[in-house]
Amino acid sequence: ISKNKIVLYNPKAVFFDMPLALLSLASCFSKEKFEVVVIDGRMVDNAHEKVLELIEGAICFGVTVLTGNPIKDALDISKKVKQKSPTTTVVWGGWHTSLFPTQVLEEETSIDISVQGQGEITFQEIIESIIQKTSLDHIKGITYRNERSGIVKNAPRPITNLNDLPPIDYSYIDVEEYFAKKGQRQFDYITSIGCFYRCTFCADPYVFGRKFSALNASNMLKTIELYYKKHNFTSINFQDETFFTYKERVLELAKGLIDRNIKIRWAATMRADQGDRLTQEEFDLLA
Repeated sequence: ISKNKIVLYNPKAVFFDMPLALLSLASCFSKEKFEVVVIDGRMVDNAHEKVLELIEGAICFGVTVLTGNPIKDALDISKKVKQKSPTTTVVWGGWHTSLFPTQVLEEETSIDISVQGQGEITFQEIIESIIQKTSLDHIKGITYRNERSGIVKNAPRPITNLNDLPPIDYSYIDVEEYFAKKGQRQFDYITSIGCFYRCTFCADPYVFGRKFSALNASNMLKTIELYYKKHNFTSINFQDETFFTYKERVLELAKGLIDRNIKIRWAATMRADQGDRLTQEEFDLLA
């Protein structure tokens, strides 16, 4: 059977974090039925040529977009994809489309659908709709172009519990290449989504409506142990917005790392008030 091909793209940027958003999407698809390819514009010299080579016969081209400079590269490649393969559905997701859902479609005709908020379930439903050739009107968390009624913004999607999603599969990228670019064996991992707080400088309350979901410690430890044995990294950079929202979860993780003899350094975000509520003993355990 021929597999449905999906090409996912991470635009050029100046930092070398692993493309966790795209890996989360890719991890949701069965390898028997789908061929999902992740191309990172920061890692491949001829990234655009590579995308255009692979786009032949792809049902969807997905791009994660951060507001700022990465938009230039995202626009450039989206136009090229549409030109080369007009029937491929171009989907943009990420922070930018969560903040500007309709604007991207108004200003660029090569983009067919923009995704708002958490994308794993939404993207699966989009792919299902492309395959079945059904309407997009029932899919929560998207904005799309409708021939009759113009640009349509659907209802938002509530946050999905991260423990209900498949664990992240890093085999879609070459992990060693990221270590080389970073100049250290630093592994990237995200264990929660959203945030309860309402800081005015942050996009999070707007995008996730001050909701929060986190992996439990045992799921975190399973993934960390698996990739620690495989890649022998020396540190983890937790990419969470507010890693210390539930103190007990973090303390359980710290105990688990010690019990499993996982010898790493780690970095994560913490609000000052969350740090203030930790005792000296708890800080010592985390250290």
